[in-house]
Amino acid sequence: MDRFIQRSRPLIGLMLLAAAGCGGQPYRLAPVSGRVTLDGAPLADARVGFEPVRQGDQLDAGPGSYATTDAEGCYRLIALHGEEGAVVGPHRVWIRTYRGAEGPNGTIVTKTPERLPPRYHSQTELTFTVPPEGSDAAHFHLTTK
Repeated sequence: MDRFIQRSRPLIGLMLLAAAGCGGQPYRLAPVSGRVTLDGAPLADARVGFEPVRQGDQLDAGPGSYATTDAEGCYRLIALHGEEGAVVGPHRVWIRTYRGAEGPNGTIVTKTPERLPPRYHSQTELTFTVPPEGSDAAHFHLTTK
């Protein structure tokens, strides 16, 4: 039995190293920024969300990334855990202008109504594939028609 344990030590070491590696991030982040326009004008104060799409038998596609557009409609994504960027690969993208707040008795009070059609948020048709080197051209030119 001792001889079996001695022979197995290198294999056990490799298995422990592999298991330790599994605790790290199984995804890469890359910087992503862009601009959002609505009917040709900058869309200020809109929330932008990138949700990674699972690939193959992947169980976890990684964290989503989010930003708020500035006065010129520009944004830079930050991943859910606080790092800059978005997971490399395909994403489902949503953009919305609605803002709500909690009112009396826990009811939601609309502070800013949604200006965008559902095809940009709740029924989004928007997608973007984040390349390994990142992108500063994740632009979305939206229309109300």
